[in-house]
Amino acid sequence: MNPRALSHGRDYDGEDPLGWFVSEKLDGCRAVWDGRCFWTRQGSVIDAPEWFTEGLPRFALDGEIWAGRGGFETARSAVQFGREYFKPGVRFVVFDLPGFTGRWDERMQTAAAMIKDAPHASAIEYSVITDRRDVFAKLQVFQSGGGEGLMLKSPHETSYTPGRTANLLKVKLSHPAFFTLKFTRAGHHPARGVRKQSTKPETVERRQAMNR
Repeated sequence: MNPRALSHGRDYDGEDPLGWFVSEKLDGCRAVWDGRCFWTRQGSVIDAPEWFTEGLPRFALDGEIWAGRGGFETARSAVQFGREYFKPGVRFVVFDLPGFTGRWDERMQTAAAMIKDAPHASAIEYSVITDRRDVFAKLQVFQSGGGEGLMLKSPHETSYTPGRTANLLKVKLSHPAFFTLKFTRAGHHPARGVRKQSTKPETVERRQAMNR
């Protein structure tokens, strides 16, 4: 798989999310497994150690090198400097299966089965939105736990979509006033008292360069 043909999301802009799949927007570094090695989204090989790639399938997997919430610098160091910087706790979290057809949840079920014997890989956890208020409720949960935001995946997509796509939407915690406006227009009022997270400018630049 060409790492430059990855799927990239758009910013949420008030679309009706009912029935969409929702998962956490990870604070890590985008990576694609091509069946033999990892690549960055810019097309550079990631020098991952053999213990980290153990059990991964001979199929392409799209995901992130992740070191937990708040662990962006650890993940970035692993991706940038290679095997000696892959520390315990660094994982490959899979969130799509290029080259396979079916709805996103079906692709994720297949991906989860493929990586069941990979001790340092896992499939992203997700749920289905049944109410618009679910989105804001999950934002609150992830924000309180140090998360970055949400990813919304369309239930109507039947295959992996390369490039920027409206089938994948980003809901970020870094713009609370924007989402307050969107939910208020829809007739829902977010709970008060949600504080905006501060993020250092240099960290934002690194994330934009290495993340999706």
